[in-house]
Amino acid sequence: MKGVIFIFRTLVIIILLFIIPLITSCGKEQLFSIHIIDVGQGDSILIKTPTEKNILIDGGDENSEKILKSYLNKEKVKNIDMMFATHPDSDHIGSLDYIIDNFKVDKLYMPETSSSNEAFTNLIDSCKRKNIDISYLYKGDSLDIDNQTILNVLSPSFIQSENNLNSLVFNVNYKNKTFLFTGDSEYSNEVEIINTYDLTDVDFLKIAHHGSSSSSDIAFLSEVTPDVAVISCGYKNQYGHPHKSTLDNLNKLNILTYRTDLLGDIVFYSDGDTIFTKKNYN
Repeated sequence: MKGVIFIFRTLVIIILLFIIPLITSCGKEQLFSIHIIDVGQGDSILIKTPTEKNILIDGGDENSEKILKSYLNKEKVKNIDMMFATHPDSDHIGSLDYIIDNFKVDKLYMPETSSSNEAFTNLIDSCKRKNIDISYLYKGDSLDIDNQTILNVLSPSFIQSENNLNSLVFNVNYKNKTFLFTGDSEYSNEVEIINTYDLTDVDFLKIAHHGSSSSSDIAFLSEVTPDVAVISCGYKNQYGHPHKSTLDNLNKLNILTYRTDLLGDIVFYSDGDTIFTKKNYN
């Protein structure tokens, strides 16, 4: 009888050892995640949905190729379902051509603008070589990423001469949480956005223009009042980003702020009701 009990207990242990990793793995896959990739003085963000959609927002500068390749490989990303080039500045699109050349990219979204810089020319050339469809987005457009995730474009409403003013600004809504991505948008964009939309339900904010003083106005932040904000910028960069005025505004409103120049890569997770990260805020 003892032999039978021992065999039974052994079988139970073996089954549990097999099942527990599967349960843990499934739990991780059910989380929506936002990866703020440390590309120095630039922007690059990877979003992974529980339905295995991969979204890449910007790609750092021309020197970010190895960083992005390594990060995407680490995350086992082989296919980019949606790529966003928020605006043509090289510190945002510099390595997107490399990603297109070396990964499977289904579609590129961008504002309907152009630039004479090499990064933009390379991006368009790579799209042509790989037959990547380019869609131009304007204020009011929306995209269904999956049955739980919707993207709503808040800006630009029209194309201007300055690249930053044409930045794509959009909300990504996942279940009960709203994530706001702002590119290098400026003060005038913020004014138009808060005068048009009710943004009081924003939970996560990607701070515009690396924390420059030309955006993140106190009126905008007071309207949005996110629980979490993140700044992507290079360590001791030549522009002085993030500027003291931006940090002061964030502090006044008690917004938890995370910075790539101090923390490196930062990953945020959400189950649709909460947002959390393993990093400490600054």
